[in-house]
Amino acid sequence: MHSNESTEDRCSRHYTLLQRCPLLHGLPDLLRHVATHASERRLRDKDVLFLKHDPEDFIGLVLGGHLYTVLYGPDGRELIVNDIRPGEVIGETALIQPNRRETSAYASGAASVLILHRRHFAPLIADTEFLNRALALLCSRLREASGFVERVCLHRLESRLARHLLASLASEQPEGACATLPTNQSILAAMLNASRPKLNAQLQIWKREGLISCHNDRILINDLGRLRRKAELPAAPLSPR
Repeated sequence: MHSNESTEDRCSRHYTLLQRCPLLHGLPDLLRHVATHASERRLRDKDVLFLKHDPEDFIGLVLGGHLYTVLYGPDGRELIVNDIRPGEVIGETALIQPNRRETSAYASGAASVLILHRRHFAPLIADTEFLNRALALLCSRLREASGFVERVCLHRLESRLARHLLASLASEQPEGACATLPTNQSILAAMLNASRPKLNAQLQIWKREGLISCHNDRILINDLGRLRRKAELPAAPLSPR
């Protein structure tokens, strides 16, 4: 909460920020309900929102910054499963069938999250439009998870990296396109289920070949067509006649 902020001002600020959340957009009664009953939690870099096996007793609505959902191997190796950004929901399975968390979640940089506990879920679940949106979100996350498993288990690092860069394109220019990178290479390695040395070696090969140029937290792709071939993307399905 902002210092010296009244309850009314806090609710008004939350209401405004929540309007960019697809789950709540255009549902003023539910927006007011969440803005009134949710509590704001401010996280520093690496602060944990929840741990795997914690009870699913709340959902989080990201107001600022972003969070990663992660899995850890027995050797401590980290695998980043998802990247949750402002306007998105984290821990959404608690809405439908609460159980135990399947992943851990922590902040990447400073972040702000609205926490809505299960005791305040009833008006949301009772709203047909909200429930349809929540189910659509769960279906979308399931498709993303299926695609993620396919990438990290069945594709070579070169293909995984190419797909990630193509999905991260920020802007296209006549001379190429820019992909935005995470704040450090360890995070990118965890997203791709790769070791940092192997990831760095692949980036260096592409730099020597002239396929990419690195500029701080951005990568300039010098040959989009070639990168798409390396990504081994499936052919687009034929449109029905």
